[in-house]
Amino acid sequence: MAADLFQLFDAAEARQTLLRRAPVGDVSITPSLAKGLERVFGEVVALEEAVRRILSDVRGRGDAAVLDWTEKIDGVRLQGLAVDPADIETAYAQIPSDLRDALHFAADRIRTFHQKQPAQSWLDWQASGGALGQMVRPLERVGVYAPGGTAPYPSTLLMCAVTARVAGVDQVVVATPSGREDKIAPVLLAAAKVAGVDAVYRIGGAQAVAAMAYGTESLPKVDKIVGPGNIFVTLAKRQVFGQVDI
Repeated sequence: MAADLFQLFDAAEARQTLLRRAPVGDVSITPSLAKGLERVFGEVVALEEAVRRILSDVRGRGDAAVLDWTEKIDGVRLQGLAVDPADIETAYAQIPSDLRDALHFAADRIRTFHQKQPAQSWLDWQASGGALGQMVRPLERVGVYAPGGTAPYPSTLLMCAVTARVAGVDQVVVATPSGREDKIAPVLLAAAKVAGVDAVYRIGGAQAVAAMAYGTESLPKVDKIVGPGNIFVTLAKRQVFGQVDI
């Protein structure tokens, strides 16, 4: 039964399991992964090196590199990076009404929670003439990576984008892969509308992280990248950290 799929640990066992976790990037290259790396790069390279090449190329060539890597990896030649706002409106209108209501319900709960916790600016003038305080200023632009493919996560998009809006971020953009058929799950596009996202880009993987970190002709550089992804996304975020907040 379903219970057989889970393994229960006591506190000591759980702690040891967490401590034994392999470092990020310490991933065995399986035969299928090796085949994919050879197809894309012409040789079997380390995952860190594969990501480094993609980041460097996107930084130097912008949109053209993003399009080229997407074609090499996903097998589709995109006509552009940005999703037409009309397609977002269409997706929102076409999803089932109960799903649409659920997205709004979730967004409202996320918004209500975070509205109770924002840090406040304050200034306290001292009798001696000095002043103590803190100035809290929101970031200008945040990029959300939303996994797509066979398992889209509208909850991830909502939790990242709605929170950014509550914090006062001026622009929120989303990158999500459209896959081999160049189609984004309608529920993700609908979630983007519910969250008040400014733009959605149909790109994924390390090339999406690079585009958000460095900026391209179509996608302005962001100040912070949030959201989960596969090993290539994770390694890309680790490599651009320090050039953009993660």
